[in-house]
Amino acid sequence: MIFRQLFLSLAALQCASAFVTNNCYKFETRTLSASTADVGVQSTTQGDAPFDVDFEAYSKGYKTVFTEVPAAECTALPGGKIPSDLKGTYYRAGPAMFSAGSIAPPKTSIIQPRDGPPIPDGQNPKRMVQHPFDADGGVLGVTFQGNGETATARYRYVRTVAFTNERRKGQRLYKAMDSTRELGPNIGEGIGNDLHTPLFRHHLLPGLNKLRKNTSNTRTIFWGKRLLSMWEGGQPFKLDGLALSTEGRSQLGGVLKEADPMGSKMIIDPVKNRALLYGVRQDAKSSEVTVYEFDDSFRLIEQEEGKTSQNFPGFAMISDMAATENYSLFVQPQVSAAMQFLLVKEPGKVLTVEKAPATLHLVPRIGSGKEAKSISIPFDGVVEAEMQLINAYEDGDSITFDAIRMDGSHKTSSTKGTQWPFATTREEYVNTAAKRSLWRYTVDLRSNSVSKEMLTDTQCFFGVVNPKQSTLPHGPIYMAIGAMGNEVSPPQGVARFDPVTKTMDSWMPEGFEFCGEPMFAPKENAASDDDGYILTVLFNGKTEQSEMVILQSTDISAGPVGRIPLGVGIPHGLYGCFAADAEATWDGEEILRRAKLADKMESRGNRWNEVKSDFSGLGLRLDDMEEYFGDSFLS
Repeated sequence: MIFRQLFLSLAALQCASAFVTNNCYKFETRTLSASTADVGVQSTTQGDAPFDVDFEAYSKGYKTVFTEVPAAECTALPGGKIPSDLKGTYYRAGPAMFSAGSIAPPKTSIIQPRDGPPIPDGQNPKRMVQHPFDADGGVLGVTFQGNGETATARYRYVRTVAFTNERRKGQRLYKAMDSTRELGPNIGEGIGNDLHTPLFRHHLLPGLNKLRKNTSNTRTIFWGKRLLSMWEGGQPFKLDGLALSTEGRSQLGGVLKEADPMGSKMIIDPVKNRALLYGVRQDAKSSEVTVYEFDDSFRLIEQEEGKTSQNFPGFAMISDMAATENYSLFVQPQVSAAMQFLLVKEPGKVLTVEKAPATLHLVPRIGSGKEAKSISIPFDGVVEAEMQLINAYEDGDSITFDAIRMDGSHKTSSTKGTQWPFATTREEYVNTAAKRSLWRYTVDLRSNSVSKEMLTDTQCFFGVVNPKQSTLPHGPIYMAIGAMGNEVSPPQGVARFDPVTKTMDSWMPEGFEFCGEPMFAPKENAASDDDGYILTVLFNGKTEQSEMVILQSTDISAGPVGRIPLGVGIPHGLYGCFAADAEATWDGEEILRRAKLADKMESRGNRWNEVKSDFSGLGLRLDDMEEYFGDSFLS
């Protein structure tokens, strides 16, 4: 055991050192096949048999990616295949840099790190984030060309302003959320600091400053030939769909003002061929929610200027949205703000989630002719906060929406905050992660009432439906599930849940393997809407490597059709998308050429003078000013 730990430490040091001495990646397309795989390639359906979850292996999924992957040609392991009727690109975002400044700046940068080159996680506690969600975001892209033989993978960090600032200095500069994280797992009714997606996600002071860090780590969306990386409460970053290089902070073609926040969710309406996004301006007494509707060119639709706004009472702690033909749906938990809200912008200290009924807001969509409604959801002892809204649809005078609901009431009274490497034992995991279950909510528009029903108590995460059924009555729900039934456990297997029959078809990998969000990918010339593939990223805690797993959507328990080693250990991620557009099916050579260009531009320092704020005439970015005028400039 000691030898293994020493080996891993030396390997991490070697990896970090290699990156520092060779900033320009060698662009040789790598072929990843069975010879690159190690243990854990055999997986079986576990059924009702006892399952031993390796929590130490799970915690290995919270390690910094020290070397990005510009382009890698991947093949499936023996016994599996890459289907030839699978075409398009899978994208997924997630926290990936747990030790700040772990990618060295180009040698051409005038300013080099004050604290020296990147170092292994844990070596300098001052550089470690206090919660996984506070880590800088990385994006995975895997393109399936439909040749039945290979897929092209790449992995890059999003070059946010904060990422670039910390990268140049080799220091962790944005620590404002630490005061909230240090309050422990019980704040916000047990979900304020939840291990996966905390309810308290960002410092409340708006705008660009040292207290608010947009990590761009929550979700990737692809629409109108644009790839965006999203984060709750800040503006999106536009990425190149081929190389995943960062093109800059996006104001969506002038739709957003400089300080306008955005939510992290996009809903595609397949009937109207529109994409819906939202933003929330939060305040203690009243909050304004704006819903934007974009056409397939990513321009606001002409009707009603393409957006609608509504005021919600109190502080709107909202992090998700659903939509039907006529409404956008938001669930607002009751949150009270302390008197010092105007002065103190630390969410854990000034916001309290009340044990009280939440409110369902129905915001009329553009052109619907409907009236806004706000309906109280009956309180059953567990707060409706931080819910993942899967899909919603109308049926006459009723609306149905399915959601994964969180319950943090089981956590102990410990005030110990999380710290890297995060949840290495079952006890630590249970005390930092919420219980999750799948629920169905039915809204009676005539009586303005809401009823709810638990569909399954199985620990579940990341519910999705076939995108063609978005805003419409949907069929199966695909989820990541825990391996311990209804007990609190990490996302590990994949399940197909039928909300009508309430039956579940599932596949579970080995105890040291962990799957993330499942994503529906349509087949070419599919026999039915439900006929497709489910894609998910699997992290192997023994090899510390990741694979793309492909399952048949109609037969999950049969196990993977193919498992594709990606050549890198990708940390546990959050939300993604699958772009089935013809424009998102690039061949490997085209991706490789774009990746070479992206790194060449960065090595020349162009990215370091990119301006998104106010100092383009000087050739300086706003965060450069801190270097010249002192650390107090952005405080």
